[in-house]
Amino acid sequence: MRKDIMVDIETLGTGENATVFQISAMSFDLTTGDKHDSINLIGDIEKYSNLNVDGSTLKWWLNTDKELLTELINKGTYEEYDLFEALHEWLEAQSTTGDMKDVYLWGNGILFDNAKLQTNLNGCSGMKYPIYYRNDRDVRTILELASMKSGLTEDEIKESVTDENERKHDAFDDIAYQIRLVVKCYEILMNEKLVDTDKF
Repeated sequence: MRKDIMVDIETLGTGENATVFQISAMSFDLTTGDKHDSINLIGDIEKYSNLNVDGSTLKWWLNTDKELLTELINKGTYEEYDLFEALHEWLEAQSTTGDMKDVYLWGNGILFDNAKLQTNLNGCSGMKYPIYYRNDRDVRTILELASMKSGLTEDEIKESVTDENERKHDAFDDIAYQIRLVVKCYEILMNEKLVDTDKF
């Protein structure tokens, strides 16, 4: 049985080895939008052996939502290795076949969330990125395809699933939004008729 999982991370940089301090993931049904198991991991950067921070990302956080950054940083409990070990164990537990070929990991951009998780997991002794090499999925790609088919702009599709009560850049809220977005795009792509924009 197919298992789709949405993941989102928050970092202190954009480079390949940027410090990851929050990882959220949730399994969901691509056809219905039903949400299932979830995990929300926040690292205690004071326990990290080293930090890879860039000034532009730190400035972005301070100018975007410094209250959220402060809240997340102070809430963290995991050491860096333990953060990724907990994610690794959770991801492997999602597979019903045992070989991970039934698990599809969605991230918002092919070169960010999934790629950074792969780098970090492969860099942890005794672990490796558990996702089958064909099973990484990209939110931005399905959004572009849905926009091309429907004639709606990407922003219009995004606005149709936005919940103002969710806090942007909290990874756990972001995955809920991204799940709704992917499910909406899937619905558009599977609909053989022209999309009725009134239903948005």
